[in-house]
Amino acid sequence: MRNHRKILIEALILFLLISGCSDKGTSVENQVVIRVGDRVLTLAEFNEYFEPIGMNRDKEQAKNSIAVRDSRLAFLLQLVEEMIVLRRADELGLYISSQELDEAVHDFQKNSSETGFERLFLKQAISPEAWKEMLKRRLLVEKVINKELLKEVSITPQEIKDYYDKHWKEWSYGEEVRVRHILLPSEDQAKKISEQLQNGDDFATLARLHSVAPEAKEGGDMGYVVRGQLPECLEKPIFKLEQGGVSPVAKTSYGFHIFQVIEKRRTTKPEIEDYIERIKKNIRRERVEKAYGPWLAKLRSRYHIEINQGII
Repeated sequence: MRNHRKILIEALILFLLISGCSDKGTSVENQVVIRVGDRVLTLAEFNEYFEPIGMNRDKEQAKNSIAVRDSRLAFLLQLVEEMIVLRRADELGLYISSQELDEAVHDFQKNSSETGFERLFLKQAISPEAWKEMLKRRLLVEKVINKELLKEVSITPQEIKDYYDKHWKEWSYGEEVRVRHILLPSEDQAKKISEQLQNGDDFATLARLHSVAPEAKEGGDMGYVVRGQLPECLEKPIFKLEQGGVSPVAKTSYGFHIFQVIEKRRTTKPEIEDYIERIKKNIRRERVEKAYGPWLAKLRSRYHIEINQGII
């Protein structure tokens, strides 16, 4: 079963990325494609919203009129869902305050580089003001869903335990090793350091003196690593080493690597107390996904909805 909330949010993100830029132009473009109560979506707006999807299609797909038509119809249904939820926001009197919007913008900027944030507007050809309006609508959709579908959610200790018993192996990596690392820019230098290590020189000292890796000042100590955390070409020799063993020189695009295993240990079953908040979040998400379809169907039956799919 498809994740209904994910479908809605993904559709909304596409919807928002080009919102606020329409030039309705001709009377044909002003024809209404979707009406939900007093909310309407015109053909011009629909075409703008669909444009990023069309741009992502390859040339063969773009030539296939049936495939394009199917994509437009599927996207139309997603936009209907989005408009139904926003209509419900009107009914509930929900809105996004200036403070909520400012906090969301701040969080987005905090998690993006300055150039990445600017690139967002250049890539989508959209102004920061329009982007804020798009973000505001996305936040409103999420607020409606949370209010309607999580308002009576209570999670019992037994439900938490049952979820933990079912999923704890996903949070346990099995084996982990604590390693020291030396990164060198040239193969000749790496071979020389490798020989010194074979002759008994101290790994931590050589790391501090010669390594160009960030952890060099800690004697190359990277802490504990688990399988899947490093590239396979580095991981395989590390996990084959015995405690105290030193790896052969390994080459990557970053340079030449040498590792020493300080300690090996098996991870134990994770403590349930460390995962309670994650478990609660996952249970809430699953409940929202399960309840979303019936909830949306109920809203759909309450509102006057018109869909003119023939003109798209």
